[in-house]
Amino acid sequence: MSDIRQLYSFIALADEMHFGRAAANVHIAQPALSQHIKLLEQRLGLRLFERDRRHVALTPEGRVLLEKARDTLGRYEGLLQAAASLRSGADGAIRLGYVGSAIYDPALMALMRDYRQARPGIELAMEEHDVNRQLTLLQSGDLDAALVRTPVPQLPGLVYRQVVQRALIAVLPKDHALSGAGTLSLRQLAQEPFLIQNDPPGVGLAWSVLAACRRAGFTPHPLKATRDVAVTIGLVALGMGVALVPETQALARREDISYHPLDDPLAVSTLTLAYRQNTQQAAVKDLARFVLARAAG
Repeated sequence: MSDIRQLYSFIALADEMHFGRAAANVHIAQPALSQHIKLLEQRLGLRLFERDRRHVALTPEGRVLLEKARDTLGRYEGLLQAAASLRSGADGAIRLGYVGSAIYDPALMALMRDYRQARPGIELAMEEHDVNRQLTLLQSGDLDAALVRTPVPQLPGLVYRQVVQRALIAVLPKDHALSGAGTLSLRQLAQEPFLIQNDPPGVGLAWSVLAACRRAGFTPHPLKATRDVAVTIGLVALGMGVALVPETQALARREDISYHPLDDPLAVSTLTLAYRQNTQQAAVKDLARFVLARAAG
């Protein structure tokens, strides 16, 4: 850092051509400024100023190096500003995982759009993964934050923040006997084959579906595991079974299926933001604050 102080002194003296005024400009004593100039000249092996008791002037070499010194300090101050932005969370990069069904949630999409507008300095890279894969990548440091559907295992070292909760709705093939009905009781579907996410036991949307069925007094059989919600709905349209999905999926209108509210107020799916408790990334902490503020509003 002493070299940087010497550059400040060099530029201040070049601007003022007076040791006293230059020292005052950089907030040091005049002898300290003189020492800075002397040390810089020794380091460079060049005289930067011609000086006597009454007169200070740049040498030809000093004139050449002055602009380079200004450029160096400009880049250094830019570095300090960039570091300050990173510390505040205004700049940086976030690798954010998400479950595929989240892309249909207007609240989440509005939140991400507003976040990008509010934090243009953040490079946000979004990756689609299932819940289990996201938690694995989060723990290994290959994701910085994750948007998952609860329930999820409360893994040590991770923080979970609710983003938005949605009711589950039933999806039936268009030619199903109940497709013209309105609100359904899940018991009406007890004999149907169910299509659910291929989530681990106790995790994600699949477990929310199974928990709702068990509250209704049955365990779905047969169960058919699917890769994601979009595939699930496609298979329902083909008559392969019925499914429960977040209500926001109904925004994607299709003529070959029907959507039905359920009479179970506990049949819900919650999108949750997860991140490492010990993260040192100010941008991730800022994202969490942003999400919490929106959820509270």
